[in-house]
Amino acid sequence: MRRVLVFFGIVIVYSLASGAAMACLCGGGGGVTPCEGYGKAAAVFVGTVTGVRESEQYKGKDVTELRKLRDSGELDWGPMAYKFSVEQAYLGVAGSEVEIVTGRGSPDCGFTFQTGQRYLVYADRYKDKLITSTCMRTKSFNEASEDIAYLGTLSSAQQGVTIYGTVGYPPVGENRPEGKIEPLSPDVLITIEGESEQKEIRLDAEGRYRVSGLKPGRYKVALRLPETLTTPRAEEVLTLADHGCGAVSWYILDNGRVGVRVINANGEPVARVLVSLIKPGVSVPDIPIKIERTNDDGYVSFSGVPRGTYNIAVNLNRFPEPNDPTNAYPPSFYPGVADLRDAQAITVGAGEKLSDFEVRIPSKRADSVLNGTVVLADGSPVAKAQLIIRDESKSDGVPYGLKADEQGRFKINGYFGQRLVIFATGFDPLERPETLRVTLEHPTHTVRIVITKIR
Repeated sequence: MRRVLVFFGIVIVYSLASGAAMACLCGGGGGVTPCEGYGKAAAVFVGTVTGVRESEQYKGKDVTELRKLRDSGELDWGPMAYKFSVEQAYLGVAGSEVEIVTGRGSPDCGFTFQTGQRYLVYADRYKDKLITSTCMRTKSFNEASEDIAYLGTLSSAQQGVTIYGTVGYPPVGENRPEGKIEPLSPDVLITIEGESEQKEIRLDAEGRYRVSGLKPGRYKVALRLPETLTTPRAEEVLTLADHGCGAVSWYILDNGRVGVRVINANGEPVARVLVSLIKPGVSVPDIPIKIERTNDDGYVSFSGVPRGTYNIAVNLNRFPEPNDPTNAYPPSFYPGVADLRDAQAITVGAGEKLSDFEVRIPSKRADSVLNGTVVLADGSPVAKAQLIIRDESKSDGVPYGLKADEQGRFKINGYFGQRLVIFATGFDPLERPETLRVTLEHPTHTVRIVITKIR
């Protein structure tokens, strides 16, 4: 199934699951050329809308019923079906009438057709249906002059399909490697594999490639890189109609590799603790360049590291996970210091492989368990009270949520020296939410948070 169909499925599943409105995220169909739009389509035609109906699967059903159909795998994509009178067929349409299925509008990328209006339609095929969306080049006929000019050349065009694209570093930004960018290695190759032919292409000086005269059909287009380079997506599959085009381009990144081992004060490996590479020179590190957990032997290996200078941090950048036992390790930095200002930076060259960095961190702080109850002033429990908890002993202090049970009880697994701020509410407008500050200094703690009625 082609990428556009996969996207439609994701949109519909998400929409049904959340019940919330969302905008179409495919970016519209204007990003491809007429040749690409034609090449990837199953049908292309000019026609006038003569009627519309709602799909029987969707008609009269509420969200709950649609969710059941989705979960059973019985739900087809496309709640709206438009009937067209075909004026000019360029691809995949036989006869004077055709039905096109699409979504309802913006949230599911559906194209909104108007009865009596004339359109140029690019459609894909899903099961026995022709479908379209705003992710394709479908448009009003009055806005289709570029496409109509291209489609008018098909009868005299040479047979075959064309595949082209570019390979290069991303634009200047977070993922762009630091320093001067060298020309691409001659070891960078494009391979194109079809049912009856295979091609291996080298890039030109600007990182471009182009192959014409291929037979129509299905092709796997792949990027082969030396080990010093990497890309998030190495290959793509295209199915192209005769006279059509397919474009596949890649952003590549330095494949710097960094190996780190984390040990405690006794020289023992520390398993499952978070290790991150962060940019030096910032007082409070934000998003890490890379972040992974150590294995059972205390090792972690990073790949795809852009050239640059980094600090190695242990147990610093993380989303709050209150029951994670590695919380009890204090933040540390290579080679084994508690203050980021004392950390030793490392420098990774373009595609360089570095290893044997060892970070010795303090021993794990002793466990401490906080058992709490949220109650009203009369002692009655606040069922399912919502708690917002912030760890003031961590530099980032990112808060997280926790829900009490039916008896207003909750539990926090922490460690000695941890300073917690706990905000509790029962979501009653006549209640005053309360905040508790507590420092864990014993193996177990028991607290009560009392929510007061305003009146």
